[in-house]
Amino acid sequence: MKGRKNMRIKVDFESQKSIELPIHYNYFVQSMIYNTIDDKIYATFLHDKGYEVDLKNFKLFSFSRLEGPFEIVGNDSNKKIVFDKKVSLTISSPVEDFITKFSTGLFKKDQIFLKDNILYVASASILKRPKFLSFHKIKMLSPMCAYKTIRNESSEYKQFFTPFEDEFYNLISQNLMKKCKLLIKDFEEKNFRFNLKPLKVEEKAHFKPMFFKKTPIKGWLGFYTIETDPRIMEVAYYCGLGSKNSQGFGLFEIIE
Repeated sequence: MKGRKNMRIKVDFESQKSIELPIHYNYFVQSMIYNTIDDKIYATFLHDKGYEVDLKNFKLFSFSRLEGPFEIVGNDSNKKIVFDKKVSLTISSPVEDFITKFSTGLFKKDQIFLKDNILYVASASILKRPKFLSFHKIKMLSPMCAYKTIRNESSEYKQFFTPFEDEFYNLISQNLMKKCKLLIKDFEEKNFRFNLKPLKVEEKAHFKPMFFKKTPIKGWLGFYTIETDPRIMEVAYYCGLGSKNSQGFGLFEIIE
């Protein structure tokens, strides 16, 4: 695939007042990213289609949860997350077009809209590329999710799996293999080796069910180990693990 230039950007935003969002805010962050891309044709291509392999489409970007001091306000039916006047976001992609067009848009715009909040770019920095090895310990920056779509005669639904089930890891692995087919020039399926294991995953602390618009998604944070080829590790790092990366799922950092 053309246009490879793996990159992660950390953006620090400021606002003149508190930044107020629904608890399930991923959709608004994703919308902000699409609206910031400095090429409407490319943004539309990415939103509507993306990069195709084996009849599956990938947007090939992901993002972290929002970082910064916050408090939760409201009751169960109307809970909100309120950040102080500063918030940070990490955006990751293996595609040069995405990184270039997003970065350009970031600095061209006088202000960035995150739902009803007006943000200003305080700073943006390219994160240092890690040295990719065959074994790493990782920490999830946004929840990882794995599911199958179950169809019957009258309906279909998504069956989500947990890190306590083997199928969770099988699906993560299959998903990553498709990304490698897109991104690694001389990739051969027969040589694909990827072993993801839980290091510290607790249901109470790390299970993060949420809604993207009105669609329920069950994701997991936590700590894991990965054993694989360094090139495959690089794809996982910049794309994210599991499904729904472009909706803010599956981004991780290497901790060891």
